[in-house]
Amino acid sequence: MSAETFYCQMSDGERIAVHAWKPAKTPTAIILISHGMAEYAMRYERFAEEAIKAGYAVFAADHRGHGITAGALDKLGHLADKNGFFRVMEDQFELTGEIKKRLPGLPLVLYGHSFGSFIAQLYIERHGSELAGCILTGTRGPDPAIVLSGMLVARAVTLFSNPRKPSHFLTKMSFGTCNERIPDATSPNAWISRDAEEVDKYDASPWTGFVCTSGFYRDLTWGLSAIHRKREIDKIPKDLPVYLLTGEDDPISKYGKTVRLLEKLYRSSGMKRVTSKYYPGGRHELLNDTNRAEVTSDMIGWISQVLKR
Repeated sequence: MSAETFYCQMSDGERIAVHAWKPAKTPTAIILISHGMAEYAMRYERFAEEAIKAGYAVFAADHRGHGITAGALDKLGHLADKNGFFRVMEDQFELTGEIKKRLPGLPLVLYGHSFGSFIAQLYIERHGSELAGCILTGTRGPDPAIVLSGMLVARAVTLFSNPRKPSHFLTKMSFGTCNERIPDATSPNAWISRDAEEVDKYDASPWTGFVCTSGFYRDLTWGLSAIHRKREIDKIPKDLPVYLLTGEDDPISKYGKTVRLLEKLYRSSGMKRVTSKYYPGGRHELLNDTNRAEVTSDMIGWISQVLKR
């Protein structure tokens, strides 16, 4: 196995840090990881090591305002001054082109988690033909009333304050009730995993769980309002394989409810290769939960089946 970090310059001039893991032999496929909100790409190294054993190369960029792309703690949590959600999706698309130059002729699977899964949903609507498949974890489907109210509040906050300023108010509004089904929670982030050690690591790092800016929430709510429109979903290639994996105790998906709606929307649009799995007791970060070995095996096994077809 080899590992490296390099920078890729985007079309608007932004430099994005990209982490890459490759097997010793020529890979049979590529996995591109789109990580979640308030975290960073190197948290997926454990998954990457397992994927490499299966013969896949793995690439994962630190999004704008995250990880070493941000570069400093005081620069965390802001995507862009405008159109940040769309810009991050285009980063993934431009990175796809760079990866295919480095490893030409190989099928590429996009894996998105949480915020990164929302980015991936927009990606497959705009550029789905670039992919051999797409995996979504920690994701959510349509929830129009909540999204609309959140979008209006986020826009109001950015209108009357600096959009580059971290917003504790919008963070509490978004995540303040996530622990409500965990009466014995010892951490405000207990909802991400049943593994207390993983939660402790998340709590201890300044690079995870940080407060994002009001501009981030403005961009996020715009993205959530855009990706579940029927006319956008209808743009996804009908033969694109999509795998939805959800913890049934994940509050982000309303405990699986909105993902089931998304699955229904995908199928009703004519998509023929939508697969799903719902894990009883699973929380938000399935790759860091107590059943992560099962989830990792399911993901790698699904990719193997996609490649066979």
